[in-house]
Amino acid sequence: MIDKSNPLAATMEQRMGKQVKDRRYFYAAFAVSLLLALLGTWFLVQRNSQIRTAELKSVFTLQREKLTSVLTKFFYKTQTLATLVIANNGKIEAFDPVAAALIDDSSIQAIVMAPKGVVSHVYPLQGNEAVMGKDLLSYSFGCEEAIKARHSSRIVMAGPVPLITGGMGLVGRLSVYTKDKKGGRQFWGLVSIALNFPEVLKDAELGLLDDLELPYEIWRTNPDNGERQVIAVGNSPESKGAPYLEMPMQILNAQWFFKLSAKHAWYQLTETWFYVGCSALFSLLFALLVQRSYDIMVAHRRLEEIVYLDALTGIFNRRGLFNDLGQRIENNPEKKFSLYYLDLNKFKPINDNYGHKAGDRVLQHFAATMGKYAPRPHILARIGGDEFILILPEENDAAQTLEALENARQKLSEGLPHEGIPVAITFSVGTAVYPDDGSDLDALFARADQAMYRDKQSHGSVRNTPRTD
Repeated sequence: MIDKSNPLAATMEQRMGKQVKDRRYFYAAFAVSLLLALLGTWFLVQRNSQIRTAELKSVFTLQREKLTSVLTKFFYKTQTLATLVIANNGKIEAFDPVAAALIDDSSIQAIVMAPKGVVSHVYPLQGNEAVMGKDLLSYSFGCEEAIKARHSSRIVMAGPVPLITGGMGLVGRLSVYTKDKKGGRQFWGLVSIALNFPEVLKDAELGLLDDLELPYEIWRTNPDNGERQVIAVGNSPESKGAPYLEMPMQILNAQWFFKLSAKHAWYQLTETWFYVGCSALFSLLFALLVQRSYDIMVAHRRLEEIVYLDALTGIFNRRGLFNDLGQRIENNPEKKFSLYYLDLNKFKPINDNYGHKAGDRVLQHFAATMGKYAPRPHILARIGGDEFILILPEENDAAQTLEALENARQKLSEGLPHEGIPVAITFSVGTAVYPDDGSDLDALFARADQAMYRDKQSHGSVRNTPRTD
């Protein structure tokens, strides 16, 4: 016990009290700095999650489009079979050689033709004998969604469903209509293609997601029983709390759902604990926040370029155009605008005679020329190989537009002789006005497309005046 009457003892007590007070400041400063550091770490974790979500979105978009493209490629083969029937006035001729040419992948199990819904032709017949004579319109065979093909003029996809020959498969069907004696439409029957499942998914390269260790799942709601049906699932287990994307995917009439997750949750990442361990380094935290924000901006910019811009010409692609027009109509449905459908004339001979690089250069030159001469403001997009769309607002002067198209035509007619392309570049054009010629994009595009083809047939290679009739 300290004797306070002793001056030396009193001095020692003061020093000890000061040391205790200094430690309190230290603990207070440590607590505040630790709190700030943990807040900084939390922001870093959130930024990291956004970056991974942006990366996931890029992978997700590419993989979803790949899967949709692979499946629709197979099912559109039924249109060839339908054309075969229609061209022969309902008779089935040369079925075997045509079907053999269509079966260009081991994922295709069989191609079927069913007049009035009853199977009469199957290729290959070996292994598919059980299908012969089956009524595809019967509710005792197939599933509810496949039967809908009888009442639809579009291709209908069903599945995965059990196949009558065994195993699971995806089935595509198309109703075929021919002309009756009075010139009207009559139901001829069905053409169908059966794909082996899940082998057909291999062409979609879902294995790349397994190589990246990204958990994924594809599922749908079974229309027959309303239950959740898993179509495909990845090899990597999903981590609870990991960022993920889950969006619908439309394949013909069917709606599937695609879920893609990141590898790890935030608490499983080594860098998270690295941030916690380096919580006292505030300068690094700031630099990392800036870097994370920049990475997010770059990731979004790259994603927008991939999704909305044409890589060759730098203008809008189809997706970008439809996104812009959709917003335009949604935000101001009463405001008019003009849509010009532009199509290059005799573009294939340029590719054939001068090479695809020359063809690409012509497309770039066309886009640059139209962008230069078109009245402003305008929207220019490339929606196909040599097809372009020009959008002009309501207040645009028609005479000014005609003059601009004529100036562009004269410039393009000079060709690109200094680049080894001396031929004139010409185009056909058709126009439609929203909403006078169509209250939705499909009708508007159809009207402009028809006008463009009439222009091409009449004087597309000579004159480029927009047609609306």
